[in-house]
Amino acid sequence: MRLVTIKAPSGQGKNIAEIAFAAGATHVSIRQARKYTSDHLETELDVVEVETATPKAKLFLESLMVSAIYNPDTFTFTVRHPESIFGDEPPKEETYPIVRPTTDVYEELWQFTRVTISLFGRVFLSAVLLAYGMVEDMLPLIIAGLLFLPFHHHMLGVGLGAMLREWRFLWQGVLALLVTTVLIVTAGACVALFTEPPIGFEEFGTPLSGLVLASLIGIAAALGAMDDAGRRELIGLAATAHISIYPAWFGLKLVFGFEEGDKWAEHLLTFGINITSLTLAASITFIVLGVKGDGVRRFVKRRTGMQ
Repeated sequence: MRLVTIKAPSGQGKNIAEIAFAAGATHVSIRQARKYTSDHLETELDVVEVETATPKAKLFLESLMVSAIYNPDTFTFTVRHPESIFGDEPPKEETYPIVRPTTDVYEELWQFTRVTISLFGRVFLSAVLLAYGMVEDMLPLIIAGLLFLPFHHHMLGVGLGAMLREWRFLWQGVLALLVTTVLIVTAGACVALFTEPPIGFEEFGTPLSGLVLASLIGIAAALGAMDDAGRRELIGLAATAHISIYPAWFGLKLVFGFEEGDKWAEHLLTFGINITSLTLAASITFIVLGVKGDGVRRFVKRRTGMQ
């Protein structure tokens, strides 16, 4: 379910309403408002509100953003996800959860791929728990560390950025992925300084099993990202568990030392395969689900000056 509020220049309300009706919305509310800016300018606006099911909201927003009337300089819109909507449609129609508007997924993943002090703290401390749990082979501690690692969001960001051809977003996802990997390795090395070998955790997969599992997890993660009912935090745990153990292991081994039979080359290969296959599977799933980037690219180019 979505509540979409659009603020547009006065006189555009009816045009917006027609686009909403064409997308399947059954009713639209229009009211007038005034916008005041910091330089004391006053502008008349049409405020349009559309309450409808998630897939209809997606079609409406993407149709609006590629329409001739849409101008990123003068249009703004807010998309809310209310707990319930009792409108003109029966619950069976209003509660259909697939597919979320592309703008929702895009902005959510932008938040998760931003490299901030909070990201540094969350990743490093979570990786410390993960690495220590691996040394002591304590599964509850490993799970506790994995819960807060946002690894899969970064791969989803890379996959979505590539699919949308929104290169600034793509490189932001790549940067976040690299930073997170380095932080996990660093945390593993720090844990190794205060612990003793060997590493108790030994349940590593093969490159083939990594390819299969990462692809399945990538599909599930993309489905969860595009579904209001998707349990994204649980899928994230599965993705993180499958991938982040490798940089933590390498961090521990940088201090403990590599031994004969450690299979470090196989682990490095598996780590690369896992990241690549998860990202590629997610990107393909976004395409299959009908994610469209024309409107997003139009907005980004207009507001950032990108060509």
